[in-house]
Amino acid sequence: AWVAERAGKEQQVEHVAGVLRQFLVEPFVPHPQDTEYYININSVRDGDWILFTHEGGVDVGDVDAKAEKLLIPVDLAEYPSNEEIAATLLKKVPQGVHNVLVDFITRLYAVYVDCQFTYLEIN
Repeated sequence: AWVAERAGKEQQVEHVAGVLRQFLVEPFVPHPQDTEYYININSVRDGDWILFTHEGGVDVGDVDAKAEKLLIPVDLAEYPSNEEIAATLLKKVPQGVHNVLVDFITRLYAVYVDCQFTYLEIN
């Protein structure tokens, strides 16, 4: 019903208006709340900030206030080690998932750079 009410019709979000033609709808997979994470990568003059919090989901709240932050400098020769990524961003995440999350963050950042994104957010 929600999609049918909006498909093919002009919608406005704040100051932007446009017609919605495509919707991505994914099935809900039951899971514990403490397995949801949030990540944001955004570009600034000095490099790219990665913000990560162990509290994802619909009620993520004030990310700037609670996220761990890591600045990736413009000079990628100074890209942080896996250990530095884990120590900086994953302080509140169980040690058992650090390797998987560091791999995910590293690969996500590579896509971010390769596609010349300036902002990316996954909740």
